[in-house]
Amino acid sequence: MTNIFIANLDWSITSEDLEATFSSFGNVTYAHVVYDKATKKSKGFGYIEMDDTDNAIRAIQALNGLEVNGRKIDVKIASPKENRKNKKSAK
Repeated sequence: MTNIFIANLDWSITSEDLEATFSSFGNVTYAHVVYDKATKKSKGFGYIEMDDTDNAIRAIQALNGLEVNGRKIDVKIASPKENRKNKKSAK
């Protein structure tokens, strides 16, 4: 299983849009655009899980830097939660 992080998404992109885009490279087991709890608006990033690592790498190589709705998306392997910087402790 490979987790992929997608940033700089247009606010109108949905989880279904992500799934449709990435499924052209292989089986997508999870697709999720992150939304703000209070406003219910997209935060401009999301996650994809693909069951085949080779397909995930092909998707990353093909889609990273691609312009979607006027924004160049950033697509990369998602870092595990425990390896991410904690925004609260970084202040």
